[in-house]
Amino acid sequence: MPRKKKVKAKDKARERVWKIRDSIQKLEDVKDKIIEFLNTTDESIDEAWITDVKEVYFSIVSAWELLKGISDDRTHYDKSAWSYLILAKSRLEQSSSELKITGKDGIKLESELRATFEVCWEQISTELENLVGKEEHKAPTQRVIKYSDEEYHLPCAICGEVGAGFKIGVSSIDGKKYLYYIGLTTTASFSLKDAKKVFSLLEEDKLAEVHDFAHESPALEEGMDAYCPKCDKIYCYNHYNVEEKWDEGWYDCHYGTCPLGHRRIILD
Repeated sequence: MPRKKKVKAKDKARERVWKIRDSIQKLEDVKDKIIEFLNTTDESIDEAWITDVKEVYFSIVSAWELLKGISDDRTHYDKSAWSYLILAKSRLEQSSSELKITGKDGIKLESELRATFEVCWEQISTELENLVGKEEHKAPTQRVIKYSDEEYHLPCAICGEVGAGFKIGVSSIDGKKYLYYIGLTTTASFSLKDAKKVFSLLEEDKLAEVHDFAHESPALEEGMDAYCPKCDKIYCYNHYNVEEKWDEGWYDCHYGTCPLGHRRIILD
């Protein structure tokens, strides 16, 4: 592409990104209405609810600010921008569950919040893909990657991004060594003596047995959160389509739905 066309395309991208501020302004207006409502309602409202709706807005703003940085060629903050979008979605679900129990006015505000949020989400995520480019999905050649004698990675079956892993580490609390599982939604520790068994199963590519082992432990009651038992595959956060559920302001659970539509609770 000639240089002038590239510059023109970048200018158009910057213009589109800058215009997202109009949608963010609408989100801010709804956020302010909700705060006013929560401050004046006769219901017994937890002050943390106000913080939750503020975090919805400020997380979206943070994602947008990082997006502007990418469009200005200052740096590549795409992963950080996506992280803020995921945080914003989490706080949205929490705020929505809180507003739904405050009566008719709260339900109306929840609908406004979700509608304005979804516009911001769609615009920011679309521009992220336009500026950074959609990553080519490249399935890994191995289901288990031995990173070192004390660490194993489990890549996503779709894109190859690490979805979960096991490693031996030292606890900052008691200074002792443990076997740690690091997943999509949680980190859990196991006795160091379990490392030999888990590593042996991983060496033999027995993901189902590793999942069963984790499932039987109090540390991971739902098993490996990145694993789909029906597919016998590991997925990353995006390809497992992770959803966070809240009930009346309280955390309920996380669901994962694999590309084939298999859905299960991955964290409860």
